[in-house]
Amino acid sequence: MKLKQIYFYKHNLFLDVSGVLFWPLKKIAIVSDLHLEKSSYFAKKGNFLPPYESFETLKKLSNVLKKKNIRQLILLGDVFHDDHGYERLDKSTKDLFNKIILQYETKFILGNHDKNINIPNLKTFKKLKIDNINLIHQLTQNLSIEITGHYHPKVVLIIQGNKISKSCFIVSGKKIILPAFGKFTGGLNVESNVFEEILDSKRDYYLIDSSKIYHLRKNYKTNNLKLNIVSG
Repeated sequence: MKLKQIYFYKHNLFLDVSGVLFWPLKKIAIVSDLHLEKSSYFAKKGNFLPPYESFETLKKLSNVLKKKNIRQLILLGDVFHDDHGYERLDKSTKDLFNKIILQYETKFILGNHDKNINIPNLKTFKKLKIDNINLIHQLTQNLSIEITGHYHPKVVLIIQGNKISKSCFIVSGKKIILPAFGKFTGGLNVESNVFEEILDSKRDYYLIDSSKIYHLRKNYKTNNLKLNIVSG
């Protein structure tokens, strides 16, 4: 199953295996943490990564979006790895980026990596609110209902002695945390104390496999991440 439907505070939302969240009633797609031009950022510091990740990430996003009936695209922060990432895009990648943001009504929410970025003809926001849901890069610890990014959550499982790490969505109380969409983004294990401090104890994880999303639940009694597949 490439899409997982959830009911979140009176809204039907769909979690896509790509890492994009779709809000069909509003014709909105939400994606976080592309970290474009991360490779060129590190290259300037003498650390070399494969240089084509920005184009590949944008091509993947374009292919996902064109299969859905959406009108608005919300970029949920850390679209670029630094404030000068847009300037470093090569021509073909910049053309693709501009094509995407012009094809949809695009809203760019600032993240911690690109909080001072300036992109021609694209307005930026610190946060947005649609109906009762706040859209912001990094969640707050207040009682507001939020869709966020920032943490790059991953589930780490041991299967037949092999350690497997997979990106995931987290749904916990009034918060949704999106996975990172970018190619070279790393991730934070959902067992990290960081999540214990910022989220409710009851959490659902939606693990992204190559062609499926698995709904996993924490074992609350032991407080260990003994995950059982609820549905796939």
